[in-house]
Amino acid sequence: MAHVQYKSFGQLTLSDYEVFSSVPSHPFWSRVEKVIDFSFADKLCAPLYSSKGQRPYAPSLKLKVHLVQRYHNYSDREMEEAILYHLHLKSFLGVPVAFNGFDHSTLGMDRGRMGSDLFDACLHHILSQALAKGLWGKEEDRWLIDSFHTFANIAKVGAYRLIQQGMLQLIQHIKRSHLKLYAQLLQDCPLTNFEKRLSDKAPEEDRLVIFSRLVVEAYSLLHWLESDRAKPLFWTWEKDRQQLKCLELQAVLYQILQENTKPANPEGTDEEPLLYQELSKKEKPQNRIRSAYDPEIRSGHKTKSMKFTGDKIQILESREYGLVLDAEPIPGNEWDGDRLVPMVENIINRHKAAPAQVIGDTAYGTGENRKKITDMKILLCAPVQRSSNPTGLLENKCFIYDAESDTVTCPQGNWTSKKVRNNKSQGHQFKFDGDLCKNCPMFEKCTTNEKGRTIFISDYHDIMEQGKSYNMTEAGKRALRDRYDVERTNHEAANHHGLRKPRTRGRESLRIASKLTAMLINLKIMVKELAHPIKPLYRYKKCENRVKAPVCPN
Repeated sequence: MAHVQYKSFGQLTLSDYEVFSSVPSHPFWSRVEKVIDFSFADKLCAPLYSSKGQRPYAPSLKLKVHLVQRYHNYSDREMEEAILYHLHLKSFLGVPVAFNGFDHSTLGMDRGRMGSDLFDACLHHILSQALAKGLWGKEEDRWLIDSFHTFANIAKVGAYRLIQQGMLQLIQHIKRSHLKLYAQLLQDCPLTNFEKRLSDKAPEEDRLVIFSRLVVEAYSLLHWLESDRAKPLFWTWEKDRQQLKCLELQAVLYQILQENTKPANPEGTDEEPLLYQELSKKEKPQNRIRSAYDPEIRSGHKTKSMKFTGDKIQILESREYGLVLDAEPIPGNEWDGDRLVPMVENIINRHKAAPAQVIGDTAYGTGENRKKITDMKILLCAPVQRSSNPTGLLENKCFIYDAESDTVTCPQGNWTSKKVRNNKSQGHQFKFDGDLCKNCPMFEKCTTNEKGRTIFISDYHDIMEQGKSYNMTEAGKRALRDRYDVERTNHEAANHHGLRKPRTRGRESLRIASKLTAMLINLKIMVKELAHPIKPLYRYKKCENRVKAPVCPN
């Protein structure tokens, strides 16, 4: 690979030094350079640039710009203005006073060029520097894991408006990138209903007719793109990326139609054309698309009563100093515990450092997670989810399972070894004899099933019992209290750095913002631990002979 030469500002002039020396030191940015070497970004991002032509700005410089933007939660335009007028930022970036800054579009293009994988690599380079300085990675270290929810930058709309969004996205894309195909579309497939508003005051019959016409037009648009008249033009697309984008938008529109509509008269005739109606709320899938502008967004539940539409961000941190080891966005409806093992393995494989313990909440304490973490010779501490009987009758904890004999004994002393495999729940369902249960004095308090009581025993029963026993010890109770320390990091990332309500759309952009936020939190900790504090510009001396002002008598 050829050597890439980056644009250099040369040595600063005497006037630049004079201006920067007159500006008070920034309490954070003036200390960052003393603890972090950003030159790794120049080598890491070198494959993105050509060794010929105009020299690009150094990736290390642009990484600093992205960190400053995330620190202040600036938009691209606000960041452009800040570089122009804030002298302490110019001093940190190492640019002259007369530097005009970057255009706001340059910042967005650079994030897209790097992608989330390179920002993830930058995060681990900073973690490597922290590891070399002893801020984490010790054998007795404990890792904390938790997630927080975000609110997506979308408008919540109904099925009618959602179909309109899907059609509008597709038509506008064709108009921008393939004018001949767009002209043919207007000629062959005139669309007259997709721009109409659906008024709440309109009669129900009119609303059903307007909705059906919109769905028919949407299917007509998709059918036309697959017709013989459109295919020859479609495959003459000059840019493959734009063509692929069109196919993706078609898939999004088709999925929206499948998730929100159904035929009102499936067997339509020429006299009575096919009509469509909206699916009821129960008929719509839970994992459905919420916005055509951000089709990856899903709805989830933070608690049983709190629902949100957006992503969740998983945070894995070292408790010793609070360094963020990883930050990954996941769909809002994904189970938190599914990402525990991949995140822990990723850090161990990258840095060859393993903790003594991983601490999380109930979502991470599944039997499968406990087994995999234990196989890695790491102790997983998490509350064990309580199993309750939804019927209000005798709970499973009243029954005793003997692993050696593989039997289950009820409170009355009756036992059974009959079992049926339950692959979905990863365990066995033990069945008691129906005649035996009917003659039991506790039958009415135990079950309503005349065929007898059934008890589910998980494949991870033994390791879950070990987890319950550990949680009752003093060390387990202390560890469960310590897991709340990660909430401070969640609060800082969500509320101080704008991840609770991100400006971005798409999980790729949110992943970039998450990685930058993780880097920034680590920089704060490294500056606090390794750099000397900056003395304030002015100090007020305590005056011992100060005369107090007289007090007026009442």
